[in-house]
Amino acid sequence: MSKNSKINTIINFITKHPESVASRRICRELLGEARNRIDAEFAEELVNGLNKVDDQRLETYYYLIR
Repeated sequence: MSKNSKINTIINFITKHPESVASRRICRELLGEARNRIDAEFAEELVNGLNKVDDQRLETYYYLIR
């Protein structure tokens, strides 16, 4: 699976399940905070953060939501 596909899958999961343990962990690690509701600006910050992580960390996040 491509990096962009994994990022989209992670963002979709976080958007649908913002209160899950996995979503909150990913948000805290990338942005220092977790939110109960995900707006467009916060989603964009997540995308930017996910684009900056190495492949191993992205794989870890992907595994968490699967």
